[in-house]
Amino acid sequence: MAGVTVDLITDDEEETTKDSGTFVSGDSDLPVVFLCSQCRLPVGDSLAWAGANPKENMIYLRSVTKNIHVDKEQKIDTTDEPGCIYVLLSCSGCSLSLGRMYLCTPVHLDFKRNMYCLAVAYIESYVLGSTINAEFVDDNKKPVVLETQSEVLGELAKSQTVLNLMIARLAVVEEKLQSLQGEG
Repeated sequence: MAGVTVDLITDDEEETTKDSGTFVSGDSDLPVVFLCSQCRLPVGDSLAWAGANPKENMIYLRSVTKNIHVDKEQKIDTTDEPGCIYVLLSCSGCSLSLGRMYLCTPVHLDFKRNMYCLAVAYIESYVLGSTINAEFVDDNKKPVVLETQSEVLGELAKSQTVLNLMIARLAVVEEKLQSLQGEG
């Protein structure tokens, strides 16, 4: 991924920074976009930042994009965080499970209630404005964006035309073979 590496602040660094619920990067003033790690759809950004928990490898956002599917089925946690009711969050593009949204929590977990709790393991981040020092990005790993969508659709149309011509030619060859077999 091109851009600046972004890490969660650890408990040791917490004392030296003003806000422990932020990302550390080369240019911490620049906004960060969070992407699904599997299909690279944007799922949120740092403008909705509410905090992070490095011990759980989770980030908390107040809002997310429409690319997050919020499951309708409510679940009750009886093991890790007893007394919590939550719904699962997944990517609408690839169905990768991204985290949870807590609807009901005990008092000590109130900071998670109605927050989008995303697992760091399943999201990637991109710092806007970091293309000044952009690294080479493999063409096979680039996401399909609006600008490249028309190119892809054009190539698909050309492929469809070639395929239709080949099907027509194959039908003619099959007809000739059948007529030759009928004569023999």
